[in-house]
Amino acid sequence: MIKISKVVEEIINNDDLVLALAQRGLLNASSYAREIQAEVEESSFKGVKLGSIITAINRHVERLPKSKLIPMKEIQSLSVNTNLEGITLERTEDISARIREIYNKAKVDKNTFLTLTQGINEITIVAESSVANTFRKNLKDVRKIYDKKNLVGVSVKFDIKNLEIPSMIFVLTKRLALKNINIVEIVSTATELTFIIDMNDLQLTIDQLQNNLLNMV
Repeated sequence: MIKISKVVEEIINNDDLVLALAQRGLLNASSYAREIQAEVEESSFKGVKLGSIITAINRHVERLPKSKLIPMKEIQSLSVNTNLEGITLERTEDISARIREIYNKAKVDKNTFLTLTQGINEITIVAESSVANTFRKNLKDVRKIYDKKNLVGVSVKFDIKNLEIPSMIFVLTKRLALKNINIVEIVSTATELTFIIDMNDLQLTIDQLQNNLLNMV
């Protein structure tokens, strides 16, 4: 026989929004029980009383780890880099060597935005337009997986201790997802997270990261 508690637990755990509300103590068990009653009965192959579902919800919520908010004071700064372009190429030994050579010859300084991300099968370059054009010119014979202009980078700076906070990246990216902001790339270091987005989404992104850090779920 399928236990009601297991059915309810699975339903909650498979709904990210409900799970987030439950972890923050904001889930109305009675209302949610009425919403999922038909699903619980279908999954358990029998009629189930509303009170039993409410009890199962409350017991599961009590066992969930409580989510922690990221206080504004933990976010040290927010900065923006405009006029960026992104290029992704297939990763091969030859292309990797050529990129290293171009990078060594490129005219960049500490104020120049340039990131190189090497994955298992691909290499992505995100840089200021002039630098991106240097790579583009010297790699014109290489097939590009994507080549995108009109990008900006929004960087969040935080203390090194936040590296130990679970779901740090998830919490920040979720704020952008809630407004349907497309993240083209994510570049991260130990104390900095940069979202590469379309220029058209810049103001909305800043608003989400600046104004809602205390309201994250």
